[in-house]
Amino acid sequence: MQRYALINSENIVENIVSWDGVSGWTPPENMTCLNVEGIQCDIGSTYNGSIFIAPERTVIAQPTEPTREELLAQLNTLSAQIRALPEA
Repeated sequence: MQRYALINSENIVENIVSWDGVSGWTPPENMTCLNVEGIQCDIGSTYNGSIFIAPERTVIAQPTEPTREELLAQLNTLSAQIRALPEA
């Protein structure tokens, strides 16, 4: 079995499949099937006719630790809310 990329009409890799290349399997309609054995290629890559270009990765910023002042402000707000509650 070898790796094959299923490439849509916009030249984006939609799936990677294992196939022997000869058995009676037909790629889905409007898909190009290209042998990518030994080639760096992932779902979401763009094929420009000769190479695969990896998709842009979105970097998610890590939240920053709150400052002492921010924590004190939150504490004061919560303390005020607690003081406003009726006694049990």
